[in-house]
Amino acid sequence: MGVAQISEWVKEEETRKFDQIMEKIKKLLQTGGLSPGDRLLSERELSEKLEVSRSSIREALKVLEIYGVIEVRLGGRYIKSPDSESIVRPLAYSLILKNNAITELLETRKIIEIQSGKIAAVRRTAEDIIVLKDILSDMYTATKTNDLALKVESDYNFHCHIVNTCRNQVLSRVMSTISDLYREALTISRKKLGHFSGMEEGIYEQHYKIYEAIRNGEPETAEIRITEHIESLELELYQIEKGEQVIPPKSNTRK
Repeated sequence: MGVAQISEWVKEEETRKFDQIMEKIKKLLQTGGLSPGDRLLSERELSEKLEVSRSSIREALKVLEIYGVIEVRLGGRYIKSPDSESIVRPLAYSLILKNNAITELLETRKIIEIQSGKIAAVRRTAEDIIVLKDILSDMYTATKTNDLALKVESDYNFHCHIVNTCRNQVLSRVMSTISDLYREALTISRKKLGHFSGMEEGIYEQHYKIYEAIRNGEPETAEIRITEHIESLELELYQIEKGEQVIPPKSNTRK
């Protein structure tokens, strides 16, 4: 194993460990009977209860603070109420505290994106096609280089631009509002799916077929392709959750 491979392995191990800590804290919040305003356990107590180092706990708590799940006040850290004037913060809060948040987001995506795909296939311009093709190029690069950040960003940008192609400001605003949650859910999903050989190529192929339908001005086909894509993702995540065999989507790996 070369230096680069060792470095990548260490990063993966650190990421996996951090994810495990976050999951433990999440379950503690869900099952601990904690409500907004309640004081969280100290770093030392959490470290002992979860059997991980205090430095790891400290990093995880920083993330929870960023998401608005906890706040630091005199005397310790407290469970925080989501900001009622912001949609993004409560959604991020929901993603951490609720087991079904990703499922609910996928349901929301169906409502928004399936119809948006049909409209985009009618209203797309030559410039829209160029933009989608460029995003697909980024997605292809991310797939080949296993760049998680680029996978997430190109995936989000692809679907976001389809919505923007509808030329409907309300739809675009909704998509913008849930952008943080969307990216976070994509990050979690792609991490889980990335462990299966051929999965990334299959996901890319699904996006390419959506692109073809919109490029060719085929609204019914666009509806079918987006529906297939989201329902495939739902099934794969369900199979992972249940410990079942996951079969990646078929792929030609076209660029």
